[in-house]
Amino acid sequence: MTNGKNNYTWNVQLAGYDYEKYDEKGQTDYESFITEFDKFPWIEQIESYQKIQKGSSATLSVNDKVNKTSFWVSIMGNVNDNTFLVGYVYPKMKKGLFGLGKEKEIRWLEIFIAKDNEQVKKCFRLYFSNELDKLQSELKTMEKYGEMEAQN
Repeated sequence: MTNGKNNYTWNVQLAGYDYEKYDEKGQTDYESFITEFDKFPWIEQIESYQKIQKGSSATLSVNDKVNKTSFWVSIMGNVNDNTFLVGYVYPKMKKGLFGLGKEKEIRWLEIFIAKDNEQVKKCFRLYFSNELDKLQSELKTMEKYGEMEAQN
């Protein structure tokens, strides 16, 4: 489901990893990524995080260098009550100080709460098929968890 010009790579952050640490997994496509998403030990990772109580939550991220975007899924909560978060990182123009001066491009992160893993898969299908307008429309139907300038 990838188009010819996009080169998607993915990585993993396990529970408790420093926010800057992740394990690069290489190139991927929609089908391969969803297979990894489905077999990822989400509940074990929640248990692990509950013990550690620091660092990042378990996260799977896909990057598209062509569009300078990233899309990720993470889990929050506990073993009995948890939900997926999805995050979309994209280039955005930011005005200079006090709205003056030159605009500069920054990487912006928006985080949403997914209602279930099927919604997560739908978002990733839109991301991998490069239907970014449809992805943003889908994200707007979800509860926003937060937004900020991306850290990496």
